Amino acid sequence: MANFDAKTSDTTKLEESITKLKEIQSGLKRNLNNLHQKLEMLDSKPELQSSLENLKMDVEIRASDLEAEVKRLREDLKSIRELLGLNLEKQNSGKS
Repeated sequence: MANFDAKTSDTTKLEESITKLKEIQSGLKRNLNNLHQKLEMLDSKPELQSSLENLKMDVEIRASDLEAEVKRLREDLKSIRELLGLNLEKQNSGKS
């Protein structure tokens, strides 16, 4: 009898899993359809594509500017460290 109950329980769990998988599959299909609709909308509106291209160029320019600023700041930091190092060496040589 216990073996029968275990098989029934396993069958029930399997059926629940199948139901959950079908729900997930249905949700994925809805997401896919939504993405297709959004892509079609983007493709059908050239002004959106133009706006996206402009935004992309702005982002690339800003990224380039930030990279240049980071490089400059690193150089400034290096110079400051060198100056501090020289000052420390002068202080240490005066104490000796």
